[in-house]
Amino acid sequence: MQVVSKEHPATIQIEAKPKATTFSLKTPYLSAGRVTTQVSQTDGLWIHTKMNAEGGENALHAHLDEDHAFIVLEGEVTFYDENGGETVLGAHEGIMLPKGVFYRYLNTGPGNLMIIRVGSGSRPKQEDSDSRLGLDGKPLSAFSEANHHIKAVPIPGKFFGG
Repeated sequence: MQVVSKEHPATIQIEAKPKATTFSLKTPYLSAGRVTTQVSQTDGLWIHTKMNAEGGENALHAHLDEDHAFIVLEGEVTFYDENGGETVLGAHEGIMLPKGVFYRYLNTGPGNLMIIRVGSGSRPKQEDSDSRLGLDGKPLSAFSEANHHIKAVPIPGKFFGG
């Protein structure tokens, strides 16, 4: 937006005022695999839902330029660190993972695991960016065989949050 002042005829550049946005957590339940859905983002913050069917997991990895947290809404999850340590979380519990922490998680409860993932930092907001590294220091694609990717199989008409 440009504004011209009568007292100061030079044009002044004013940033547009930010606006609130809303989002939904509606996510399909799955019979197999896992799905990640971005529900909202700004330049420095992003929110995803993650639904994992029984057995859904990923490989040990770290994000070098993103602090992030997981909050369990339904089910049970076990987080593993690079030393084999385990942290088990149930509904309404969460874990904070600072930049550079190696982790993986596994749905360890009966039924689907529904979690919210909130990230903050300077990384590109792409699920498959080079900022996701495996223990060997090389990029680890979210959708790769090395990351134990299993294609999501939605249960028709069955949703969390809707």
